[in-house]
Amino acid sequence: MFHVEPISKSIVNKGILLFMMLFLFSCSTPRQAIDVSDYILMPHGKEVLGNKGLTAFIFENNPRKIPFNQFVAQKYELGTYADVEYWVTIDGNKFKVMVYENAELEKYFDTTTFIAANVEPDSAIVGSRAKFLAISVINSYNEDCLADNSLYKNTIITYLRDLKKEYYNS
Repeated sequence: MFHVEPISKSIVNKGILLFMMLFLFSCSTPRQAIDVSDYILMPHGKEVLGNKGLTAFIFENNPRKIPFNQFVAQKYELGTYADVEYWVTIDGNKFKVMVYENAELEKYFDTTTFIAANVEPDSAIVGSRAKFLAISVINSYNEDCLADNSLYKNTIITYLRDLKKEYYNS
């Protein structure tokens, strides 16, 4: 008589164990979480003539305030809340500020890896439900002013941080 049963059981058990290990390791790939408590600069955003993709200044939305697009439109008397773009003069230089719509933000950046510190219950939300906001800035030559090699980077970051503070305090 041949006894094949113990060998086949051990092969089946090893096969199941191998399958379970592969399944667990393939499903649990760690994702790096990105802290956006103040702001973060992300490349490869909106595209404008002469640029592959602009760098975006991304920060957390305050859902207890009016929508950011509305805030900017009122502040700079733009008249419209859609496709918010405006020119501003800082230290004698003209810059075009472009506010991303939420759909554009999702198109260019994977915000699922961003950590939102300011989570509000639905009853407390007054403005937009967007968790993050993004802004890109170019000069009159269509140069990305938030790029690492830009001479205007520090000036624009200071302007955007002040704009963000004003929005939070409005």
